[in-house]
Amino acid sequence: MTISRSTFAFVTFLGVASVALSGCNSARESLGLGRTPPDEFAVVDQPPLSIPPDFGLRPPMPGMPRPQAVDSSERAKELLFGSASHDTADMSAASDGEKALLAQTGGDKAPADIRDTINRESAERVSASPHLVDRLLWWKKDEASGSVVDAEAEAARLKTAKEKGEAANSGATPVIERNKSGWLGM
Repeated sequence: MTISRSTFAFVTFLGVASVALSGCNSARESLGLGRTPPDEFAVVDQPPLSIPPDFGLRPPMPGMPRPQAVDSSERAKELLFGSASHDTADMSAASDGEKALLAQTGGDKAPADIRDTINRESAERVSASPHLVDRLLWWKKDEASGSVVDAEAEAARLKTAKEKGEAANSGATPVIERNKSGWLGM
């Protein structure tokens, strides 16, 4: 049995093309060779079917969402951040240890809106700070106390005072003045 030259070329071409295309992800997907595992984070629990305790319930309205259905994003927020019903004034849900700790530290006497008060005061303090821009531009702490002595000028002053026979503390000490003009011209 002999294979013609054109048939051999065609089979060789198909073999090379299949090897070349097997490395492409889109070709794998179109040929059904790719694997797509399920997303483990997209799994949503369905509430169980059960007989309601009250048989006098009204029938569901068409198009309305199920009352048992919980939005997965809302459920995730509740699991991560806790439910919104936790409040400092609500001491009924706290354990005995939590109640004792709050009583000893004085946390049970805190006002219910303490977080709002702290956030409001913090916002006022930051926005009313006159030195905020200066601190951001110079990246250093305020140099309110002390000054920087100009070493070369001080050495020259001490040398001339010594030549004249004056005391070392006579005369003004030369200091380096910080130039307050920055990027914004302040």
